[in-house]
Amino acid sequence: MRKLFAILTMLAALMLASVTAFAAPSLVDNAKVLTPQQRQEVLAELHKQEQAHNVRIAVVTVKTIGGAVPGEYANKLLDDVYNDGAKGNMVLLQVTNTRKWYIATDKQLKQVIVGNEGIEYMSKPMVAQFKKNDYAQGYITYAQKAGELLEYYEKEGEPWDPDAGFNWFALVIAAGIGGAAAYGWRALLIHGMSNVREAVEANAYLDKQTFALTHSNDTYLYTNISAVPKSKSSGGSSDDGSVSESSSDDDHGGGGGSY
Repeated sequence: MRKLFAILTMLAALMLASVTAFAAPSLVDNAKVLTPQQRQEVLAELHKQEQAHNVRIAVVTVKTIGGAVPGEYANKLLDDVYNDGAKGNMVLLQVTNTRKWYIATDKQLKQVIVGNEGIEYMSKPMVAQFKKNDYAQGYITYAQKAGELLEYYEKEGEPWDPDAGFNWFALVIAAGIGGAAAYGWRALLIHGMSNVREAVEANAYLDKQTFALTHSNDTYLYTNISAVPKSKSSGGSSDDGSVSESSSDDDHGGGGGSY
């Protein structure tokens, strides 16, 4: 009896270990940028969005990844750790020593959050918080924006597109009509000003009976020249949340940058 109980206990422990290994926490703060209270707040928002959309939305912070490429590192996290979302997986990687961020999506969510526009919808407001050193709010913003994109896809059946619903042809027509109306109104006003006539030369506007120029002189005093060096580009990188690097492939989407 004791032997049977020991076997059952061992099997239960193995099952628990396998479940724990599979269900990795959605927030791993190895860089220690959050307080315990902040970790609870961030986890609450991550879990809220995960349960609402049946996806995995993770955040991982590290102090360094050595010489690894952030995008490749984040893709590896998806492949090996965060792969249990029924409708897809995404992870935000933050590397504190290089001030790099990267949002990676798996193959499923690559079809939902499309291109740099989708990533930047999450990253730009997030990076604005990072630059204030408010990392907790940055992670919460990332989760909320991810939820908005997922909700849009669920309702519309297609990825969010910033140009969706915008008709460039209608804009051209409206601009043309507005320009024509403005030109006609201007012409009407000028025609109504009977005391205005065009002059070929500037001195034709002078009243020669009351004005006579007898002497002219130009006095040169001094000139101040101020030279400001033009700022150099840092290899095309941007710290406003725009995507400046990507490791997307057939199985991964996403992009990253600096903050």
